[in-house]
Amino acid sequence: MFRFGSKKTTLTVEGMTCHHCEMTVEKALMEIDGVSAAKADHTRNAVEVEFKKDLDLAQVKTKVEKAGYKFVSSN
Repeated sequence: MFRFGSKKTTLTVEGMTCHHCEMTVEKALMEIDGVSAAKADHTRNAVEVEFKKDLDLAQVKTKVEKAGYKFVSSN
């Protein structure tokens, strides 16, 4: 669900193979200040992220990679 004043983007993240992987990536992204929602889908290598302020892609990459996955891109 899209919240008032929020922005949304889809990230490509490789290495997720199951529901547990999805939850791990979602949790890592929710630790970023301003991220209000994250929904991963390992079958599409995608994570939909909702945020309230500009998203720092360097921070996203760091969080995803520390969680053990590969951040590829955002749209």
